[in-house]
Amino acid sequence: MLPPTEDPERGGTGRLLVRLSNWLGDVLLARPLLHALRRALPEAEVAAVGPAALLELLRADRTIDRAEAWPAPGGGREDLARRLRAWRPTAAVVLPPSFSSALFAWQTGAPVRIGFRGEWRDALLTHPFLRPARGELHLSGEYLALGGPLGAAAGPLPALEPPPEARERAAELLSRRGLKGAPYAILGPGASYGPAKRWAAERFAALGRALAGRGLGVLVCGNGAERELCLNVAAEVGGGALALAGETDLGLQAGLCEGTAVAVCNDSGLAHLSASTGAPTVVIFGSTSSAWTAPLGPRVRIVQRAPVCAPCFRRTCRIGYRCLTAVEVGEVWRACAEAGAAT
Repeated sequence: MLPPTEDPERGGTGRLLVRLSNWLGDVLLARPLLHALRRALPEAEVAAVGPAALLELLRADRTIDRAEAWPAPGGGREDLARRLRAWRPTAAVVLPPSFSSALFAWQTGAPVRIGFRGEWRDALLTHPFLRPARGELHLSGEYLALGGPLGAAAGPLPALEPPPEARERAAELLSRRGLKGAPYAILGPGASYGPAKRWAAERFAALGRALAGRGLGVLVCGNGAERELCLNVAAEVGGGALALAGETDLGLQAGLCEGTAVAVCNDSGLAHLSASTGAPTVVIFGSTSSAWTAPLGPRVRIVQRAPVCAPCFRRTCRIGYRCLTAVEVGEVWRACAEAGAAT
């Protein structure tokens, strides 16, 4: 085990830098590592680098002391590296596998730099880890292994708490849309990755009608690029289903997820967000591997009917998306009940 907390020049308190991914799901799968580092190094000052919105989402976890937003391409990244070099990190853990992420850690001057091998970046790392084949180890386990030299070990993972103001905003939105105190379901028919992750919109709509028939309001959620898709699904559900895609930031969406009776999503950031709050979450997998990136949460159910060609990790498919068409509405309905949904 490395001793990153030993720094005689600053009273023995070390400074640990963690370069997070730029993707919501990957950042939420890094939470076990962040909690493990906090348990292993309670006196260390932890700085995390990542998209500002994702860092804000992690604020309630209290695993990060210093949040540094990852700048857009340009001079801002060099400025950030110089600022962190002046901070003098004693160790850096690099989660993204890109060359630029390892280069950034090297530029901060951290004497210990831990990350995955590959992309010609091994020389930039003092502890280059050979990454397992995709799906051999869950991604959260891969990240946790990177913390091993610093004493990180698996332990309990608390539910993600939305910021208090996000909970208030969620309650206001629901009240404004006529759902104050009423149970509701969330549907997430989108996935930025591509069509090979997207269960058919008409099946989401059919499931939404079934959920509405059990007395649940239906919120169809996603990002701004998924607005039209969500509007179409909500229209097909009928009965006052609401399309909220593009109307919620991450904090507000987390507040909505926390209170849902069930969320049904493709393998997407929304699925990870819902699961992390402890909500009943059903996740439909297509071309990707649930063994590698299934969301973490106590009430998660995976629905996957993988043909012999899966997981192929392709964004599109030339043979008809068999992995998705094999998933029937009734199967997803049963998974909702198994997840503990109030249906």
